Amino acid sequence: MKYIQDLVKTLQGGTNTTGVFLGLLTLVTVIAAVAHLSFIFLFDSVGVPWMARANVASVLVYVLSALLIQNGRHMIAMVLIVGEILLHGILAVAVIGWDSGFHYYIILIMPVTILSNFHASWFKAVVATAVGVLYMALDFIFRNATPLDVIPPPMLQGLHYFNQASTLVILAMLATAYYRLVANAEASLRHQACTDPLTQLQNRRFAMEVAQHEAAVFERGGRPLALVLGDVDHFKRINDVHGHETGDTALKAVAQALREGVREVDHVARWGGEEFLMLLPSTDEEEAMRVSERVREAIAQIDLVHQHQLVPISITLGVSLLTPGESIEQALARADQALYKGKKAGRNRVILAGHEA
Repeated sequence: MKYIQDLVKTLQGGTNTTGVFLGLLTLVTVIAAVAHLSFIFLFDSVGVPWMARANVASVLVYVLSALLIQNGRHMIAMVLIVGEILLHGILAVAVIGWDSGFHYYIILIMPVTILSNFHASWFKAVVATAVGVLYMALDFIFRNATPLDVIPPPMLQGLHYFNQASTLVILAMLATAYYRLVANAEASLRHQACTDPLTQLQNRRFAMEVAQHEAAVFERGGRPLALVLGDVDHFKRINDVHGHETGDTALKAVAQALREGVREVDHVARWGGEEFLMLLPSTDEEEAMRVSERVREAIAQIDLVHQHQLVPISITLGVSLLTPGESIEQALARADQALYKGKKAGRNRVILAGHEA
């Protein structure tokens, strides 16, 4: 049961095409093995030993295929699965008739082949076309042909609808997996488009979009907005003395401290280089200064060691509150001016726009 749950989790959360497809293929093999296991007893009970023995072989093929997929033998597993579907489908319609519905499974080869990423597009087109032609040929040959073994009509009808339902379920699974893959890929792309790759904070472009939205809310008489612009002190010295790798580590540590120092409704972005921006909605002047001071202290306490030497880290922060009729750019400019004053006053401090250091 845990094995099935792990496969379902892979299908729900995967963004890797190969991983999702193989997870889906493995799940299908498990379901197919269970279904064919039940067919063994069914055909044995109605006196069709050929089909009972064929389903024994089918169960073994699907179990082997699942093991091959888990061990990285994807191509061999694909060949076995496709071969089993074709042979079993042809044998079933020849032995017990077209109305049994086993031919439906042959159709599944087309979407499975197209969704796989193991072959070139031309190969997929050839396989899909060949399967389509084969299916139509089987329809022409066996639809009105007399089966080798006649089973009771109620049993035949039950088989038909069972196979039809199974095919629809597998098609639905394929469609669901494809949808989830596309949706997760889109979400991943959106995340990449608005995230700084080093710090995993929001990037400048996305932060500006958020800021513009919050400014619009403020202009409509909504909640206030505080902007905090910070710059890591003597960052160039950290890079020059300790190396760029240490500098990157320092930026990631600062980003973590900023992320932990704000609320869930707040936004933290890497503004550029060693500069960071905090957007604090529903925050007045006093609260903005308190948050900024808390963040400054947390950054000053970061223990970054390089070659047994402590690397001091601090940040200077400029704070401004958006005022009526003011643009985001103007509020940011005031925060930047306050930041500049803090740098001139000795760094490692918080300055409110309009106040002298």
